[in-house]
Amino acid sequence: MSLLVDTLLSIQALLVFLLAGYEYLTLMNFPRLPASSTPTIVPLVSIILPAKDQARTIDQCVNSLVHLDYPNKEVIVVQGRSTDETQNLLNKYKYKTALIEEDPLPEGWVGKNWACHQGYKQAKGELLLFTDGDSVHSHDSLTRTVSYLQTTQADMVTIAPGTILNTFWEKLLQPPIFLLIMLFVGGKLVNRDNRQNALGNGQYMLFRRAAYEKLGGHYAVRERIVEDYSLARLLKKAGMKLRMVAAPDAVGVRMYSSLGEIWRGWRKNFYTVPENHRFERALFRLTWMLGILVLPYAILVNGIFLAPTTPLNPYLFAGVFMALLLWLGILVLDRSIGVSTGYALLFPVAILVYTAIGVDSTIRGALGLGFTWKGRVYGRPAPAKLEARIA
Repeated sequence: MSLLVDTLLSIQALLVFLLAGYEYLTLMNFPRLPASSTPTIVPLVSIILPAKDQARTIDQCVNSLVHLDYPNKEVIVVQGRSTDETQNLLNKYKYKTALIEEDPLPEGWVGKNWACHQGYKQAKGELLLFTDGDSVHSHDSLTRTVSYLQTTQADMVTIAPGTILNTFWEKLLQPPIFLLIMLFVGGKLVNRDNRQNALGNGQYMLFRRAAYEKLGGHYAVRERIVEDYSLARLLKKAGMKLRMVAAPDAVGVRMYSSLGEIWRGWRKNFYTVPENHRFERALFRLTWMLGILVLPYAILVNGIFLAPTTPLNPYLFAGVFMALLLWLGILVLDRSIGVSTGYALLFPVAILVYTAIGVDSTIRGALGLGFTWKGRVYGRPAPAKLEARIA
């Protein structure tokens, strides 16, 4: 029995060690947007911003967009049917932006995708920038991104922005979730043209118009809740060039401000990320998180419990080894984004909460209960339509 336990603990420790190595190879020295650069040419950029129920952030976002130092741009704001003060806040920018009233949402469309599609139809630019109402842009961000797109000859550039984290739950939960996303997609591997690893960040996606139209635009992903990921995959499948760079000094984003928002926001994504076999893949991710990220801490606790009577027990050695590797990864990330060390120590709590979000998401998705977001419900089966029959 002891030999079996030692073998299983060794296998578990090896898996965590391999994960740490994979994390180092794919995430360390992630490419960054060059600090200063000037485009060789200055094509018209159409900035398309869907805005619905974002009164907390929309003023600062639009203000930063209209004051970008890029000289050849148009800002198109697609106004959803907001229930807060979003529309009133946007009115003061009516002479600096093109404000479009969103048409009623057609069946089969996700609201954000419909807004982006409508903005695209009004856009005149050779380049299309899709961004979100919870983002804030530095004055030189677009100049730098256009220059980088031209230098790399990319078809789409997407940015990993700076994260604005103010509350306890944001600092606890958001960094581990970002870490997991990057691990699942392969981190830096998304920038390799010979691999299908792909990730887009809907908070900042700059397309060449020809590339966007070739892959079908938001129409091609109209029913996708995680549309940015789907667009990036389509781009890669079409043989086009994707580049993702970190740019915390160019764009800042505060996604959610409370535990409830974090829960609902990531719940809609967990189950819906895959394009097929959603239930099976959701179960795989849950099993992976429990086995690789939660079990090591359970082993450590068991080792500590046994230590008074068996100081040199294998659970303690294996648990300490695995926990330190896992803590090191989140500690490096937290320090890079200005989150204090104490939150990294709470990594096991964060993973348990995110696992609970995943369980909630998987149950709702599998049962067809749907996901509520900004006054709409997605993911419910379409009601059957009765058709008249002629005898």
